This record gives sequence, structure tokens and C-alpha cells, in this order.
Amino acid sequence: MENSLKNNRPVVLVHGMFGFGPKELGDFNYWGSAFDAPSPLKRFEASVGPLSSAHDRACELAAQIKGTIVDYGQTHSTAHGHHQFSADFTGRGFAPDWNENNPIHLIGHSLGSQTCRCLQFLLEQDYWGWGSNNHWICSLSALSGATNGSVAPYFFGADEQTGLMSRSDGIAPILRLLELYTYLTGGLLDKIYDFDLSHWGYERQSGEDLVNYLKRVSKTRFLWESDNAIYSATLQGAYRDNGRWPTYPNTYYFSTITEQTFPNWFNGHHYPSPLMNPALYNTANYIGTKEFLQPPIPGDDFKNKEWWENDGLVSTTSQMFPKTNGSHLVGGEFTKTTPIDHFKKGMWYYEWERGKDHGAICVAPHWWQRNWQNHFYERLFSRLAALDIA
Repeated sequence: MENSLKNNRPVVLVHGMFGFGPKELGDFNYWGSAFDAPSPLKRFEASVGPLSSAHDRACELAAQIKGTIVDYGQTHSTAHGHHQFSADFTGRGFAPDWNENNPIHLIGHSLGSQTCRCLQFLLEQDYWGWGSNNHWICSLSALSGATNGSVAPYFFGADEQTGLMSRSDGIAPILRLLELYTYLTGGLLDKIYDFDLSHWGYERQSGEDLVNYLKRVSKTRFLWESDNAIYSATLQGAYRDNGRWPTYPNTYYFSTITEQTFPNWFNGHHYPSPLMNPALYNTANYIGTKEFLQPPIPGDDFKNKEWWENDGLVSTTSQMFPKTNGSHLVGGEFTKTTPIDHFKKGMWYYEWERGKDHGAICVAPHWWQRNWQNHFYERLFSRLAALDIA
């Protein structure tokens, strides 16, 4: 791939569900070697609500970039029953001069990709009265993105037909989700002080462990309605959002697809590779064999088997580009050798990173994958810097 500097716009990286920002887990870095890899572009790391919806996360992301108070919007806040404002980032923005003439690159992992897409949609609506539009984002890169949703939330208790968590299951499924992410972070997740849910009035108390904190939150409406990360990650949530978040004609879009399952020759079901992180075995098996009795989203062409290949948390078909709803142009597959002038604005391009699970691309690579991860980010940043954003 051609390597030249055509823009010097900053990069903002956005973590996924149950993710964390800089120093929230001490020296444990969600983005692995992303900040060690050589880059001609300045990089920033966002910290948004680990369990918050794509909308609320996008509002928090916007405030961190611009340097303002977080504003979730009066109509949205009233509809969902939380406060309109939360943390104040005034004077601490990543790019205070952010505007149409000074756009930024966004990189989102997992639910971070939907967060970035929601942000661009809200900018186009001039949601915060800044005079914004979609041109404030010059490129958007989805890494292991749940672009069309994930089958995993149904393993954790989401209803197959609505996508909403079922109260009848109690808090147990959420605790299984917490256990998975705690395993992926080597047990460090329990050290996070809270889940950035102050706008809901839920702050983790001093000395309160995560299990008791989540049990307390589960008694409220937050987890059982649609304004949370779990619903945003379902097939229903993604279908809704793909229909309202356009692919904008002045932005470059990239997807990196990770996978680490293999098919059964007899029935086509997918099973985790022995090299997959053991924390993902159960969800990989569930996704790879899931048979929805009824299509979970509208359309007569839903096929269970298309969702079986996965990276432990997200099906590969979901990671490619928005496809379940709306009109989204696709530029096709690219590789490490694809010339930079091949990429056109307003179209989705996707690449494959086979033999990599959902955590390998950032938070939890195996030791033998660390060198690959470093080179992956070096190539990614070089590609972004070489884009013609004029």
C-alpha cells in the first residue's frame, strides 16, 4: 500500500462494550500496541460508558473531542428517563478546533464502531448546535465491529424477537457477561470505579464490587429497555440504526473482519479454534450453532448459517459493512497491497484478519500476536494519513 502523508488530522480511538479508557485499569491498555506503533498522526483515546447505548456513548465522545459538557439531548433524555447532562470536559478537548475544515479520523472497536457512526449522524443533525455536519469525520474505521449487530446478546438473555433483556432471567446473564470481560482483562475489570452511568443516577459506591453494583442497577429500567449497550449490539438494534445512520459521501469507511472459528463439514456449524482465547469459547459455540426459529429482523432472506462464522463475539457477516437495513455503498475487499488511490469516499471497504479473535486486535492478544498487532496499527495509521481528505 502506498505510504505518504496527505493529511495530519488526529485519530480518536473508541472502545467497545465493557471497555475502558486510559489509566482506568492502571497500566493495562485497552488498545494494546496501538499507541506504541509508529504513526504520523496524533492519537487520542476516548473513555465512554461501558454499558451505555451507542447514542449516549456518541454524546460522551463528542464532548471529549470538542471539550464541552456531555449533552445527551433533551428529547432523548426525557424519553429514556435520565439526566440530560453529565461530565464536563471543558478545556480538555482532544481537538477543540474540530469542525468541517478540521475533521478527524475515528477508529472504533466492536460497539465502538456503532458509537462512531452514531456520532457522525448526530453531527449531521447539528445535535449540539455547533453548526456541525457529517464532514467533521473524514474517515471511520470499524475493527471487529458489530455493524449489523451480534448474536452474542441472546446468549446473555436478550429476547430473540425484541432484542430487549428479559426481566424473567434476572441479573444472571449480565453477570455472565461481566465474568467474560473480567476474564479477558485478567481479572482487572473489577477495579473500574464505576460505569459512567452518572446521568442515570447510578454511581458505584466506594468499596462496592461490580456484582453488587450491577445487581443494584438491574433493579431499575436501564438494563431492561433500549437505551443501553446490549440492545445497541443486538440484531434488532443494529437493524434500527443501519436504517437511520447513512453512509455519507464525503467520508472514507473501512472495516477489519476478525474470525477464529472453523466449520463442521456435516452441518456447517462453526466451532472455536483451539487457539481462540478460552474466555470466548462459549459465545463462539453459541454464535456458531445458533438457529433462530423466526427471523429476528425483517426480511425474507435471513439465513442462520450466514451468521455462524465468528470471532468469539461477533459474526463475520456483521463486521463487513452495514447490510441489514438502509442503502450503503460497498467498495469491496482490500489487502495490505491495495494502492491508496483505490479507496473512494462514501463506500465501505473491508479486509480480513483471519485467525484472530475479538480481543486479539486490541485488548487481549496472545503473546505471539503482539508483533502482528503492532504492524497492524502501523499500517492502519499510515493508510489514514495517506488519504486525500480535501
